[in-house]
Amino acid sequence: MTNATAIAAWALALETRSCCSDLASGWVGPPLIHSRQGFSANDPTFHYINTHLESFDANIRELQGGELRAGPANTPLPLIIAMDSNAQAFPLPQDPTYTDFVSAGYNDVWSEIFSKRAGLTCCQAESDNNPVSQLYQRIDLVLTHGKVTPWGTELIGTNPASRLPDGFWPSDHAAVVAGVLVGSE
Repeated sequence: MTNATAIAAWALALETRSCCSDLASGWVGPPLIHSRQGFSANDPTFHYINTHLESFDANIRELQGGELRAGPANTPLPLIIAMDSNAQAFPLPQDPTYTDFVSAGYNDVWSEIFSKRAGLTCCQAESDNNPVSQLYQRIDLVLTHGKVTPWGTELIGTNPASRLPDGFWPSDHAAVVAGVLVGSE
């Protein structure tokens, strides 16, 4: 493994109440795709993207996924995407946006590490004060492409012990933490 770099990618879900996205129809507002190259010594070693796809319109979400793959994610570098995809990976049926990424060769870190565990990340009650977790689907993802090998992943904010002192959940989503090794497959 030459030029291997260990990193942790955090996919912390964004509050859908404070974010609206409609890239396909020309929505103008704060950037919804954050893209950055990772550096080691003198040259870039990987590309990292953090984004939030459309929550309510599946057609727009699918177009955004295509734009992401054709644009910022179209790189020769090893790639890590952390996102609130709003595209159901679990339970079945899977959302077409998710299956488009998988069909295009992207790897879902959670599925690679825990092929038999649900990994539910969404959604607590809108008020975030429900006493028992209400997570029912997995839409928060860490996807990789190229020379990236996952070595671990975990969810944060899924059990009542993670609630804040005031009784609220930290977010309506659980956070996905993924450890990956960049530069190896």
